[in-house]
Amino acid sequence: MGMSQANGFGKCPACNEWNTFFEQKLDKAIASKKEGKEASTSIALKNVEYKEISRISTGFGELDRVLGGGLVDGSLILLGGEPGIGKSTLILQICDKIKTEKTVLYVSGEESAEQIKLRADRLKINKNNIMFYGETDIDLIESEIDKKDPELVIIDSIQTIFSDKVDSIPR
Repeated sequence: MGMSQANGFGKCPACNEWNTFFEQKLDKAIASKKEGKEASTSIALKNVEYKEISRISTGFGELDRVLGGGLVDGSLILLGGEPGIGKSTLILQICDKIKTEKTVLYVSGEESAEQIKLRADRLKINKNNIMFYGETDIDLIESEIDKKDPELVIIDSIQTIFSDKVDSIPR
């Protein structure tokens, strides 16, 4: 009898025996992840040409300083911290302060549109350019990003996001 599981644990739910689990690498998963990849080439750092990078101000001077002058187009920033310290609140405040003609797409895998709107109302956030998308499937999120073409995408919170292409569960 066999069974596959993304996380290990002591008692097997299939046979009800203890300590019968062992790790086994699946060749098909390893092979499929290597297909279609091309190796990059190393380059001497002295030969890299510097291009002026435009930055978008977050509206918070201290945060812009920490980010080296603001947000960089195409970059990713991971905001971490204990639950309840204000990460989502700060994110909404940044959405409000960023002056953009395009929209901001706020993707939430934990909170509903109503919860985000309540917080935005409490903070007196201008909601005109903020779109809410409640989803955890990365493929659907990517499709929504392609459709809306936002200037900024917020994913709150990244640990809730999953992909059918990855053999693990969101944590």
